[in-house]
Amino acid sequence: MSLINSTLLFGMILAVLPVILHFAMRAKPKRVEFPALRLLKARQPSNARRMRLRQWLLLMLRILMIAILVLTLARPSLPAANYSLRWWEWLGAVFSVAAAIALYWWLGRKAGTRSTGSVEQTDRRQRQRVLCLLGGVAAAVLVAGVPWGLRVQAELLSPRAEGAEDIPVAAIFLVDTSLSMKYQHENKTRLEQAATVAREQIGRFPVNSRAAVSGLGQEEDFIFQADLAGAASRLDALEVTAVPRRINQQLKAAIEMQIEDRRQTQEQAGTGGSSDLYAREIYVLSDFSKAAWQTPDESGIADLLAQLDWLQIYFIDVSVQQPINASITGLTLSEETAVAGRDLLLTMSITSTAGLPQISTIETNIINEAGVETRVGAPVVVKLDGNASQVQATVKVPANQPVLEGTVRLTAADPLQEDNVRYFSCGVQPTPKVLLISDRIEESRYLRNALQPEDLELAGVRLCNCRTVVTASAGDQNLSEYDAVFLVNASRPDASLWNALQKYAEDGGGVFLVAGSSRIQPLAWSGPEAKALLPASPLTIVRFLKEPAELQLSNGSHGLVRHFEKDETLRVELAACAFDRCWAVEADPAATVLMRFSGPANRPALLERRIGRGRCMLFTSAMDNMTDGGSEWNNLSNSWSFLVLAEKLLQEMTGASDFRRNFAAGQVIDLPVPAALRFEQFLLRRPGLRQTRGSLPPEQSAVLIDDADEAGHYLVRPFESPSSFIAGFCVNDPDAETDLTRVPDDQLLAIAGPDRATVLHDPSELQRAVRAGRLGVEVFPVLLGLLLILFSAEHLMANFFYDEVQKKPAAA
Repeated sequence: MSLINSTLLFGMILAVLPVILHFAMRAKPKRVEFPALRLLKARQPSNARRMRLRQWLLLMLRILMIAILVLTLARPSLPAANYSLRWWEWLGAVFSVAAAIALYWWLGRKAGTRSTGSVEQTDRRQRQRVLCLLGGVAAAVLVAGVPWGLRVQAELLSPRAEGAEDIPVAAIFLVDTSLSMKYQHENKTRLEQAATVAREQIGRFPVNSRAAVSGLGQEEDFIFQADLAGAASRLDALEVTAVPRRINQQLKAAIEMQIEDRRQTQEQAGTGGSSDLYAREIYVLSDFSKAAWQTPDESGIADLLAQLDWLQIYFIDVSVQQPINASITGLTLSEETAVAGRDLLLTMSITSTAGLPQISTIETNIINEAGVETRVGAPVVVKLDGNASQVQATVKVPANQPVLEGTVRLTAADPLQEDNVRYFSCGVQPTPKVLLISDRIEESRYLRNALQPEDLELAGVRLCNCRTVVTASAGDQNLSEYDAVFLVNASRPDASLWNALQKYAEDGGGVFLVAGSSRIQPLAWSGPEAKALLPASPLTIVRFLKEPAELQLSNGSHGLVRHFEKDETLRVELAACAFDRCWAVEADPAATVLMRFSGPANRPALLERRIGRGRCMLFTSAMDNMTDGGSEWNNLSNSWSFLVLAEKLLQEMTGASDFRRNFAAGQVIDLPVPAALRFEQFLLRRPGLRQTRGSLPPEQSAVLIDDADEAGHYLVRPFESPSSFIAGFCVNDPDAETDLTRVPDDQLLAIAGPDRATVLHDPSELQRAVRAGRLGVEVFPVLLGLLLILFSAEHLMANFFYDEVQKKPAAA
């Protein structure tokens, strides 16, 4: 036990005053004239014993009252432990008291049946009362006191060294610097509020204390400042980061820092064991948002703290109890690279909490090369009803710039504006040139109409420049002039055609083959020239006799498959297509199966194989609806999902889907560079038109950027090179970083282990909690209550003595 005002213990000398007063002011027996002398003599021994007992009780009460008063003013504290009674301990104490009262009532009722009013019976009732009282107290001690004592003793087996308020402190302040800390309340962000709380606590530290301050940045470390003023100024330099480390990782680093500093301090002071020159504490100031923590903890903090009883940890909540916020999450583009003149579809989710205006709008803006925003289309009205809703917007892809850059903005005003804006980038490519080869022109017409609808072509909208030739004249074509080549139901391609297609693919082209005809000769598709290109070789036609087969997605990591997986309507429409026959194939070991047919064998439907810098894809059923052809194989071309599939296949063939342009902060940016457009150095335009320089090593085929942590648009251009390469991309803050969902207290305490940390939701309670951590649990309120009880008991007991003698009234 430690004392805040230990010098006041000299007041214990005053406890002898009641003893002096007791002997100096002993009450003299009163003379009472009473005729019944026999009855008075009979009660004299009993009254004498009762008077002596009351005198001793009064003396003890007065001594205790003075002693408790002195202790109360000295403000003692006990080592940190849970001194409160648990519910089962309270239950045991109440049961013991109730049992004693019930026993006394039963004995009294039993004696009442033969009551005689004699002195012996009165003495017997008094002895029963005392015995029941002592028995109830003993039972309460056994039932509740002993378990309480054992529990508290277990908590105090390895107590930390008792401290005092003037012992220097070595403290580490770990401040949450995730994006959610930019939430504003009463014109202060949560980061500013955390800095204020930390600065006030630093101001309370004793002389010669030390402090270190750190945020959650990837490169931030803990360094004890030269003085407390330096630590306070370090708080002003903290900034939020879009890619923070988890608090668990930084907390473990802070604990390890305290361990190392304690070891160095002991070595310099020549001490060891449990001695230390500082009281050591760690303060974690956060809004307790879930994204900032790792739950459950995997860093082993609880195991580390189990041996460090000298270290105190405080989790301080600086959040707003009922935050309000609306945000844009999950922004996706229909395609990362689009053809000029087409519509780009933007899909996003709007999430909100209660307390916001019911109606808001989403604005879509396009940014030109000068950085000027221009709003396009009409604002989209959204409801902010506390639930998530999906919103879509369309943007016409312009033809006058290589990269389309834009933003979507939620106009609602809320305390956290960082998640009200999202950026998007889309590559713009010229109208692709496609060569379609088939034995009969009619067989490739369905694919051609899917790639370039006739009605749009008549309206002057050119999505794709398609040229259709028969297989016999395919050798006359210069394949390098085309962005993609489609070979549809060619029955007997010769070796020269296979070789030309293979070279075209190796040079970076895309080849798509359709095997959906009974005229295909498997031997012509199984030669060495064909096997060097094909993902699989046709073997025989398989019919689905029991029931038609369906298309099933097989490889979720592939971009084409992922597009169908995330759109449930499209996936259901594709699965509704019925397939009656397909080619059984022998897949190449290097091929990847993207789709399969349902059925016992799960036969491959769509396969892909990388060939050099290009690729080759094979579909093992028909893609037409001819009476003597595809209509006997499936009804795929009758479904609108066929149009989407053809569009995505073209993107795969032209390589447009390989170029990703939308990233989250913290991700590594990978921008493929074609061999013909290589360069050595490049300029990277960052948000705010700030530029940095980078290099492309000879062994790399892509530009790698690992420091794009700021939300906004980026643009890569070659520096001092004739290359025409240009690549734009954008970075958005991770959606989870602005999620204000809080971590429950029990999960926070589980990170540090049982009874190893204190969670404070009101920063004003920090000083009291720190004092309890350093000095133990202060018992001032308990002693003050006990003092009032003793004072009342002393006053009640004193009424049995020193009563004023009532004077007789004067004669009339």
